[in-house]
Amino acid sequence: MTIQKKIKITALNGSPKKNGNTVTLMKWVLEGCHEAGAEVELIHIRDHNIQYCQGCHTCLQTGKCIINDELSQVYERLSNSDGIVVGSPVYSGEPTAQLKTFLDRLTLFKLYSNIFNKQKTVGVTTSGIAPTKRLAKNLGNFFGRRVGIIGVKTATLKKGYQPLIDHYNKKIPKRAHMLGKKLVKKIEQDSNPRGFTYWWINFLRKHLLSRVLKNSPEHFAGVIPIWLENGWLKSKK
Repeated sequence: MTIQKKIKITALNGSPKKNGNTVTLMKWVLEGCHEAGAEVELIHIRDHNIQYCQGCHTCLQTGKCIINDELSQVYERLSNSDGIVVGSPVYSGEPTAQLKTFLDRLTLFKLYSNIFNKQKTVGVTTSGIAPTKRLAKNLGNFFGRRVGIIGVKTATLKKGYQPLIDHYNKKIPKRAHMLGKKLVKKIEQDSNPRGFTYWWINFLRKHLLSRVLKNSPEHFAGVIPIWLENGWLKSKK
């Protein structure tokens, strides 16, 4: 008898608040995931000691970051998941400083390796009146193959900023639940095609970045095995 593995969805809350609008919206998405049969987990980035990237490139040389903090703990929980729900309020058009620090630490290694290549994702953003879709798309794209996004503005001219949990359109939780269910379904079907960003990055790897690796192999010793495995770099015969 074959026991089917339960789908694991991990949510990464980039907000400094544990009970704010972003978490409220993310939890609605996670409820949909749970209703679809997935195991869910919520990580608050504020709970973890994650320091700034030093730009030393040690991750490329050895395959590991030189900084001894809690980055690897969060990364492992995300990388061991089938799906990722990542959320942040919009700060000046970008994610929070806490989440940006986490992204900065992984950006270079992500470009030169193959992390988050299997996960399917949902991007979640909230704001007062600022646009939300661009950031939601960017967050979803960073952590894997984006299945969908949801962004909500929570301020009005009459009432100002409002807690989403108390003042929301009844359609929003329903949309979030459906998006969570869609994420699980896409993982079960493995039917979400890779987007333009994936193919563009792979094109750059094969035709541009591969030259950089060939010219400085000692600088990229930590990621060259990954490149050989994925066919981005041809081995010397």
